[in-house]
Amino acid sequence: MTTYNIIGDIHGRTSWKELVDESYVNIFIGDYFDPYVHIPFSKLKHNFLEIIDYKNEHPDNVVLLYGNHDYEYLPKVVELSNRYDSQNAASIRALLVESAPLFSGVAYAIGEKYLVSHAGVSQPWQKRYLPNVDDICPSKMAKAINALWKKSKRAFGFDGNGDFMDFYGDSPGHSPIWIRPMSLDMCNLYKQSEVIQIVGHTQMEDITEIDGFIFVDCLGTVAKSKHIVVE
Repeated sequence: MTTYNIIGDIHGRTSWKELVDESYVNIFIGDYFDPYVHIPFSKLKHNFLEIIDYKNEHPDNVVLLYGNHDYEYLPKVVELSNRYDSQNAASIRALLVESAPLFSGVAYAIGEKYLVSHAGVSQPWQKRYLPNVDDICPSKMAKAINALWKKSKRAFGFDGNGDFMDFYGDSPGHSPIWIRPMSLDMCNLYKQSEVIQIVGHTQMEDITEIDGFIFVDCLGTVAKSKHIVVE
């Protein structure tokens, strides 16, 4: 049996250290910077590098995914999320570029039952950017999404994917790093199947499981992660 351990949005928090286990496959769902409360950049950098060190020490047991608060610092990206750290943007970009080979991309499949991404995959986004992917089983969808990420990061941006006057990301066309739960639920790519999407991005008070979704962005209130056991 394999235990997958999905850890919510980091945002500079160190509670991930209480949750990882070298016997698990530890999946970090993204957003390593842009904390909600002030944290000196030296500590943010140290925390990120500790995650990178943990990945290097356990390469087969750590999966690193990107979130929207990582996307905004990547080269050639001109979109800014809230709490964007303009003062340290160049340093964050350098950290992300240097560690890029260690990242898996935006999506990760756990068998054919679970699809993990920062915010979730909607049908409108998939139809627009991956119209030729007929088989949407999690393993093939994750592979297609990550191939698109390498080819065209613009497909994952905020601009051009949302509805007019949408400043929050609550539009069905938003990408797997941006879409919010209400729109995701309306246009869930897996609405007619038993596949469960595991996502972060939107803060919850605890691990929340409803209607084909598991929401794990709860590290702001409780040090918990989601365990998925696969035989």
